[in-house]
Amino acid sequence: MTRVAILGTGLIGTSIALALRERGKADVQLVGHDKYVDVARKAQQRGAFHEVANTAAEAVRGADLVILAAPLLAIQKLIEEIAPALGPDTVVTDTGSTKAEVLRWAASTLPHPEHFVGGHPMAGKTNFGPDAADAALFDGARYVVVPAVNSSERAVTTVVNLAETVGAKPMYMDAEEHDAYAAAISHMPMMAAVALFSMERASEAWPELSAMAAGGFKDMTRLSGTDPAMAFDIAVTNRENISHWLERFASTLLDLRDRINDVDNEADLYKLLAATEFEQVGFRNGIVGREEKVGANMDEVGAFSFSDFLAGGWVSEKMREVTKDSEARLKSMEEHDRNKRNV
Repeated sequence: MTRVAILGTGLIGTSIALALRERGKADVQLVGHDKYVDVARKAQQRGAFHEVANTAAEAVRGADLVILAAPLLAIQKLIEEIAPALGPDTVVTDTGSTKAEVLRWAASTLPHPEHFVGGHPMAGKTNFGPDAADAALFDGARYVVVPAVNSSERAVTTVVNLAETVGAKPMYMDAEEHDAYAAAISHMPMMAAVALFSMERASEAWPELSAMAAGGFKDMTRLSGTDPAMAFDIAVTNRENISHWLERFASTLLDLRDRINDVDNEADLYKLLAATEFEQVGFRNGIVGREEKVGANMDEVGAFSFSDFLAGGWVSEKMREVTKDSEARLKSMEEHDRNKRNV
């Protein structure tokens, strides 16, 4: 009997449990724990868990796999709480939205940090809690697997198998690179939604604005309804990267404002809008974006492979060089465009 302990029975933890019960092996025993007892009981009533434990330490005793599915700052406390109760071969993973801090906590606290592998399923909903959980939540979604340099191959394989069992597509990534990219594609949009909604809500015209609000405003501000505990934890554990992308976003907004006000070059504004629409449609249809080899195996998917981790830190440095080159080319293109418009 394989024992899997899931600490945190909200949307992600309960969805993982439901997926494992629906698609996993029959001999898997699922144990849940949440600091809010009623939340854990509700998840159990949904059929997600065979049993719920009163404490995190109780949940992980005898577990083959432990999944930390709590808010990020709560993960730090959970690692400290479960460390004395873990077996020598227990694999531990998490589902947090930032990875560098989590890997540091695991390395400094767990008795066998080589059995820890970070994880981040790129899936979710605005609604949270076990009532919103869905066994199909991860179907077709990316599941980023983030080993440390000293992570055991058995631990990595276990987390990859977890990702595939719940219906996701695993990919490897370095912790620092993950946090930089997640800030751009996940965290910054959430903070931008917070800024937009806060700005509109603070207006004296809010009664009229809210009465007029339709699909566009609701779509753009949907992420401002994210669980505030999760949003806060993301912000404080990934400050530098989120700030970088917010600055880029603010600069882009100012550039767009200038284009709108440039009455002598309205054709440039139209070209920007048309090009953006074309690229966005292509992105939605899977045409514009990252290309992957058809039938690529796990060692070929993602920023780099697990074998690269075994090779040492040069891979991470190489990735940073590539990213820096890309940023430099983008900055050069932006400066060229601004100079062209100012001529």
